[in-house]
Amino acid sequence: MATRLSTPLRHQFYRNAARPSPSFYYMIQHGQQQQQQNRALSTASSLTRPPLGGTTSIITGASRGIGAAIATAFASKGSNCILIGRDQTALNRTLEACNNTSNQSSGDGSSSATSQQRHIVEMGDISSREFWTSLNLKDLISQSSSSTNGETQSGPLILVNSAGVTHSSLLLRTSASQIESVIQTNLMGTLWASQIVGKQMLRFRGNSNSNEAQTQPGAVSTKGVIINVASLLATHGGAGSAAYAASKAGVLGLTRSLAAELGAAGIRVNAVLPGYIESDMTKAMAPKARGEALSRIPAGRFGSVDEIAEAAVFLASNAYANNCVITLDGGLSAV
Repeated sequence: MATRLSTPLRHQFYRNAARPSPSFYYMIQHGQQQQQQNRALSTASSLTRPPLGGTTSIITGASRGIGAAIATAFASKGSNCILIGRDQTALNRTLEACNNTSNQSSGDGSSSATSQQRHIVEMGDISSREFWTSLNLKDLISQSSSSTNGETQSGPLILVNSAGVTHSSLLLRTSASQIESVIQTNLMGTLWASQIVGKQMLRFRGNSNSNEAQTQPGAVSTKGVIINVASLLATHGGAGSAAYAASKAGVLGLTRSLAAELGAAGIRVNAVLPGYIESDMTKAMAPKARGEALSRIPAGRFGSVDEIAEAAVFLASNAYANNCVITLDGGLSAV
């Protein structure tokens, strides 16, 4: 037969049963302290992490001009760069610049990077679909992935479609081969690259959907980013630039459509529209044409490739930039 406790003893029993032990309070306090320490470490890590740290960037047209400047800027911000072009010697110069800037800084002013960056060169004709379909992206990404303590680490992919050619002549005097060359390189090359690399981006299994990833500074928190280098001529026509303007207008339309198609999947798509930029193309301008162009620009000068690269870094690192089109023309489009 069970023993029945008296009323005073029964009350004492329930009071003791409801009172947590000192070890219980210690566990709660220790757990809270550990959470605070973890949050502090995570915040400190994100603040010191290079803006593009852990990413792999595929950059077309990386042999010179805007493409080379973007590659060097991305390397300085912690990204591992795959440099694509047709000029081996020029690509090697860009590769050397990327390696030098990676060794000098982690991208945020600190004296050393958290991991060893890797940059590689890939030769090919980006206007050809066969080039993109035959490209072993998985192997290239593995080769260029960061190394920490002997282990390779790959993060989100960034595709920069910077390769482009131009031909200045009135449409009625332009040959079919010249038109095809401009359209194939500027528009179709961008389309094929976005299609093939975009599929690879969808395979990335990072933390792109976590709330923490979306709000941490200094990190690309999406599965991938596509940045297309278009032109002011995509929105403003110019005599003698029919094929070029048409190709770049197509790139801008592609950008907006892909932003709608891929945004929900965690892939952001943006564009830069440069005006007159100091490059091999503008250096070849006749003095009179150059003077007339400068007189129309409120800023009174041509832009630099480094200024375009700064815009590309912003589009790559800002987690809310999708369908973002940045015009850099010194105010030319306002007049």
